[in-house]
Amino acid sequence: MPEDAPARPAEHLPGPTPEVEAVFADLLGERPGPDGDFFLLGGHSLLAVRVAERLRERFRAPLTGLDVLEHRTPRALAALLDERTARRAAARPAAGAGGGRRTSARAGTVLVTGGTGGVGAFVLRELAARGRPVRALVRPESAHLVPDGPDVEIAEGDLTDPDSLRAAVRGVAAVIHSACTFTSPEVDVAAMRALLAGRRPGPFVFVSSVDAYGSPSVAEVPEGAPSEEPVSAYGRGKLDCERLLLEAAGGEASVVRAPIVWGDHPRLRDQLRWGATGDLYQAARAGDPVVLPAAGAVPASGDPWAGAPWIHAAALARVLTHCVERPVDGVVNAIGGHVAWAEFAEELVRLLGTSGPVVPADTSAPGLRHRHRYRAEALAELLVPRAGEGWREVLASMVRG
Repeated sequence: MPEDAPARPAEHLPGPTPEVEAVFADLLGERPGPDGDFFLLGGHSLLAVRVAERLRERFRAPLTGLDVLEHRTPRALAALLDERTARRAAARPAAGAGGGRRTSARAGTVLVTGGTGGVGAFVLRELAARGRPVRALVRPESAHLVPDGPDVEIAEGDLTDPDSLRAAVRGVAAVIHSACTFTSPEVDVAAMRALLAGRRPGPFVFVSSVDAYGSPSVAEVPEGAPSEEPVSAYGRGKLDCERLLLEAAGGEASVVRAPIVWGDHPRLRDQLRWGATGDLYQAARAGDPVVLPAAGAVPASGDPWAGAPWIHAAALARVLTHCVERPVDGVVNAIGGHVAWAEFAEELVRLLGTSGPVVPADTSAPGLRHRHRYRAEALAELLVPRAGEGWREVLASMVRG
């Protein structure tokens, strides 16, 4: 279970609490009191994303589905909204379109979508180190989170607003498209169309996913191998975006398929705790038995390994920025390594200082799920871990955070 959100005395209820209660009522079918628990009311991760979208639109403050999972009562969410609204008002420039920092694109400017996300933040840092001017596409409520700098400008927009995407991409020399809804593939595909329609010729780098491979029939998946059914809705959306890009951008397109991304950033820490690895993390934190993900049949090679591919966000940023300067004209993998679920779970238990046993799943998954290793040869030199980029080191930094 998530951490209990701190409660405020009733006489100090934040202003938005009744409105948060109303959103809960609309999406969960029952109006709670200020301390109504999202999970106990029937909430789950997909509903958390919808709650966050409603509240983000209403209050124009940064909020994610992961925030809802961590601050799961109307009182706690209202307090978080109050805090972020105040922080935004204090930090954001008072005048000027686009937060006061929007100008015409400088020569060599790279548009980065998702500039305040876990991947985008590392990309901005890498581009700054290379001296490239940046235009960061962010939602209006998150614009203040982009670091100030003489080579950074803001483009306020949203994946659901095609006009804002076409305006953001206008005049830039290159694009690194890392933003993604995760839950609405149709929005992601429409966003790709808008970016391609508004761009001028130049390198375009798309952050795709190994989910685009679907369920390969081999355990060792070659770079750029054909997709095999079944493919998840998320993977299908990535494939559709890849196709649009490769058809439109020709030799200047780079599709970078990434696995789980780890790094010391709030969004990535939240994904560790509540995303694909959330069940393992929460069980380890509580000292409960940590049940490993179900794996499919052992492949013909006889290799019983089951685990997940991963990459450090800094290494992924190196690959993405490299592709701006030297497009790969196709699909490459960005894989930092592969970690067995048993090793991962045991390390979580150790880092959290608990004592829950690590136990295998009592069922198997279809196909070869959790048994794939993905080869990454084209840009292998950029993926060699640097100091602090080993999986145990980055996991420790995320748990501490």
